[in-house]
Amino acid sequence: MYSPLNQNDVSLLLRLIAAHVIADFLFQRDTLTGQQFGKQWRSCGLYVHGILAGALAYAFAGFWNALWLPFVISISHVLRDALKPQEEDAARFFALDHLGHGIIILGCWILLIPGTLSDIVSFLFTCISDVRFWTVMLAYMLVIWPAGILIGKITKPWRGEIAKETPFQGLEKAGLWIGRLERVLILTFILLNHFEAIGFLIAAKSILRFGETRTPNGRKESEYILIGTMISFVIAILLGIMGRWALQYSLFVHDNNSDDIGYWDLFEI
Repeated sequence: MYSPLNQNDVSLLLRLIAAHVIADFLFQRDTLTGQQFGKQWRSCGLYVHGILAGALAYAFAGFWNALWLPFVISISHVLRDALKPQEEDAARFFALDHLGHGIIILGCWILLIPGTLSDIVSFLFTCISDVRFWTVMLAYMLVIWPAGILIGKITKPWRGEIAKETPFQGLEKAGLWIGRLERVLILTFILLNHFEAIGFLIAAKSILRFGETRTPNGRKESEYILIGTMISFVIAILLGIMGRWALQYSLFVHDNNSDDIGYWDLFEI
């Protein structure tokens, strides 16, 4: 079966992404962006940006016979930037904008590589059917959502006790996102066999989150934060260890299978 993850195909995809990053971030200055948003379709900067993005993609790809490539990339940049909401500058619009560009780049990449769309779909289906893929996916899903709910239920009595005296002063849902990110990092470190990195994360969390303890209420808040942190760390470490065991077992079972996907070697089991 054809694999689109050979060195040449991956290199091509990375070059197309690099061309997009250079065009959209390195060469797109604030003055040019302001001109695009101010005049939209009447902006010269809009078309200069589109032409530059297409030319970079064409040059970086190195497929000189694919004359359609710079036109597709240029038109996609012009259309997406011209139709972009002028007043909205939130993270979700930024993500959706570049997700759209990513889909265009991925489509161009599929047209340029030797394999057919059917070959690529078959390859992707083989990848996501692997038990190791679902082991890793399930581990990340558990540390992000169910783990956070469990921690909230365990620490609820202490949270209510502190709230009776003084309400928490802090960013809305900051603790939720900090907890999710720390568990994702811990799980990643364990799956990649870098347990030592967890120590740096603990040190950073202690410096940033262990607050003032001179007042009784300040001490309660600090103890509450520390309890939640320790529970979060324990859950992430346990899930990471169980994930490694599952990966180790699946690698043992498929050890003699010549069709094993090379990217699973990333996990140093």
